[in-house]
Amino acid sequence: MSNDRISALRKAVEANPDDVLLRLVLAETLVAAGETEPALDQYVVLLDQQALPEDQLVAVGELAAANGRLALLRSCLEAARQAGIVEGTGRLQQLVDEMISTRTGVKVKIGQPDGEEFVSDAPKETTTFDQVGGMDEIKRIIHRMVILPLSRPELYQKYGRRSGGGVMLYGPPGCGKTLLARATAGECGLPFVNVRIEDVMDPYLGVSERNLHAAFERARANSPCVLFLDELDALAFARHKHGGSEARRLVDVLLQELDAIGSENEGLLVLAATNAPWDVDEAMLRPGRFDRVIFVPPPDEPARVDILSVVLKDVPSAGLDLKSLAATTAMFSGADLRALVERGVDHVIDEALATGGEPPLSMQHLERALPGVKPSTLDWLHRVRSYIEFANQSERYDDAAAYLRSKDVRRRLS
Repeated sequence: MSNDRISALRKAVEANPDDVLLRLVLAETLVAAGETEPALDQYVVLLDQQALPEDQLVAVGELAAANGRLALLRSCLEAARQAGIVEGTGRLQQLVDEMISTRTGVKVKIGQPDGEEFVSDAPKETTTFDQVGGMDEIKRIIHRMVILPLSRPELYQKYGRRSGGGVMLYGPPGCGKTLLARATAGECGLPFVNVRIEDVMDPYLGVSERNLHAAFERARANSPCVLFLDELDALAFARHKHGGSEARRLVDVLLQELDAIGSENEGLLVLAATNAPWDVDEAMLRPGRFDRVIFVPPPDEPARVDILSVVLKDVPSAGLDLKSLAATTAMFSGADLRALVERGVDHVIDEALATGGEPPLSMQHLERALPGVKPSTLDWLHRVRSYIEFANQSERYDDAAAYLRSKDVRRRLS
């Protein structure tokens, strides 16, 4: 009977989408039937229509919080504020704070009535360059461009140079861009605020922009710190390539946050990573924003030895020749090397099951696994070669161009 009633109500709402009372009855019936997610979708529409009764805002907000719907919860909070429901606003604000704390690990508290105040309690990053295999040249560049201004602020103040700013790391996937960013924070002894694409993007209008602003506010509350934006090309996709207004609005908000109009960004170091720098909006790369661009290439042979040492650290092994293995894995990313070791371990487990023993990982196991693992960086390098050949007038990617001209890389890409 309940399913028939819900089906009839759905059809009625589809035929009369502006009938607020009908939609409200459908939402309440769905809740009673235990169909929470479809009910919350109806409440979203009611809030957009500004038609959800004020006495239901808290109940709907609590239901949204219980089901992880932060965007809907925030909409209920905003509606309660506009309606002047003081007690309800406090309850909804508490739920928002709890959800943000759970998702980000940064505690928040109620601040001024018109916004949230973020508590400065993000722990300092402990990862350092010692834990990043190889990439010595990249580490030197980051040290000069990023770490020195923060470790020697008095020198930079003398010459009127402020610390902070933006650095974009680009290169093929799996080559350690995120690890480098985290290690940069650790070298500076600063908190690391990691903003992933799923923390920002939201299907509801305006929520992605608010999430992005909240990320910068959290970072400012923990200043000096490192704010890391992963997958920058998704957050700041070139506006001239996108027909919709949603992406444009998100880019505009990010530009405003980087420019810090009406806010304080001093001591805030913004690092970003992307696999597709050519898709990042050009305005992001102007001075004062991500004006420092660093190419993170596939690890060279010494770096591959270091990476393999780290990956194999806790794996029982015997007779491994890491230099020989590194020599046969040209153009492998760190992720590829990890995959190679995992496949080698699979062969060890197969052998252990067949013999009843516990053999160590050997070169034989890794050599058997090697034909099944191909370097994932080659597709990316082919793409960036085409881009540089036809669209590098700004010479921004000359470091990648120099890498592609090296003898070993040209041979692999030919």
